[in-house]
Amino acid sequence: MITNEAVEQACAEVGDYTEEQMATEFERFFKSQPNLCEFIVELTGDSEQRIQELTLFLSYMVLKAVEKGSPMDVPSLAPERIEAAFRESETWIERMNESPNPETQSSILSGLATDAEPNLLHYVISEINQPLDDGTQLADEQKGEVFFVLKTVITTLSGTSIETKNIQ
Repeated sequence: MITNEAVEQACAEVGDYTEEQMATEFERFFKSQPNLCEFIVELTGDSEQRIQELTLFLSYMVLKAVEKGSPMDVPSLAPERIEAAFRESETWIERMNESPNPETQSSILSGLATDAEPNLLHYVISEINQPLDDGTQLADEQKGEVFFVLKTVITTLSGTSIETKNIQ
């Protein structure tokens, strides 16, 4: 599990970057994780540019936190691994949407706290609820879109599975 300290270290480090350093880091991100970046760009291709940029930035931040919290280098992710995580995320969202019972939905959402990567999820949720650079807020649908992609990214990078308890 990636600790809150690793997330904070990543945020502090990136917060001190110059524009040139940030550009270099994004180039490194695209080179080290081409399949992941391609997946993100493809999945957000029909979205507003700011949604695509936010999703890519948060994905970079998740990678940075994973790098800070892991003693080993993060290997380039295979498309099959990304696709499997995507299907898991899709199943989780479908179950959430199919459940008309608010108690069941609450139970599913509380499962996020027991997820294998709660600190990364908390970071993502916190960030998508913040105003954007232009002062505007994301609409709930946009937040959901960004969250879905980032949940897939987190699952892919951590190699964990989304908890999918049997929902009656």
